[in-house]
Amino acid sequence: MNPYLALTRPGNVALTAVAVVAGSFIAAGENIVDFQIEILIASISAMMLVGGGNALNDYNDRESDKENHPNRPIPAGLIDAEDALTYSRLLLAGGLMIALFGLANKLPFVIALIGTVTLISYENQLKALGLSGNIAVGFMSGAVFLYAGMVVNEPGPTLWMFGLAFLATVSREIIKDIQDLEGDTDRFTLPARIGITNSLIIAGTLLIAAWSLSFTAIPQFDGMALNAYLIGISAANLIMLIGFQSARNENYFSGQKKIKQGMGIAMLAFIASAGL
Repeated sequence: MNPYLALTRPGNVALTAVAVVAGSFIAAGENIVDFQIEILIASISAMMLVGGGNALNDYNDRESDKENHPNRPIPAGLIDAEDALTYSRLLLAGGLMIALFGLANKLPFVIALIGTVTLISYENQLKALGLSGNIAVGFMSGAVFLYAGMVVNEPGPTLWMFGLAFLATVSREIIKDIQDLEGDTDRFTLPARIGITNSLIIAGTLLIAAWSLSFTAIPQFDGMALNAYLIGISAANLIMLIGFQSARNENYFSGQKKIKQGMGIAMLAFIASAGL
């Protein structure tokens, strides 16, 4: 894979586009056809911002990645660190400009700007502070759904997805910090501060909150839509539960991956229900 493409983590970039389309569909339903151009522009903007953020993350993590992720482009010697930083800045600036000048509604740009400021703050300061950094990542993960809702002028229905993404992502980030504990000598992460056991308690509590929130969306649906939602969200919660159990059994990589998979299935549950 081209190192510049790898730097953006194309899987995450693609999921961002899916999240924008999904959030737009959840918010607008069948009226999504009236916003096709806006959704395309918003998706391109969001993909550039996420790609730029991932490149900036790789630049800032270049030393710890020598141990934690040695196959990433910078520690593997496939791309110069300063070139990666320039690439990140170009993507971030381009993503913001597209949102500002490409969309008539400026509220998505406001969310994009807040997300970018949060991203830069995370990379420059919050990441080293443990839980504050995890919360910042959770906000950025959930903000994409608010962003999508604002693109179609209906942010209300995306609030559930924002809450679910926020809570589950913070939980997942804590588990990832446990996984990277030995290599993160330059970060004061939550596991480093309070230990693995207490960190897992917090991660589990956040997942329970996410599961509880997922069922508060039930009154939105009825008939076949309700059945589809209940089946989908129950499957999502079960997979996240299995992921947390894996983390408790010290299989942190599998645990955080399953939580991410559960989040994806939860999004599909909302999409399926909105379409019925």
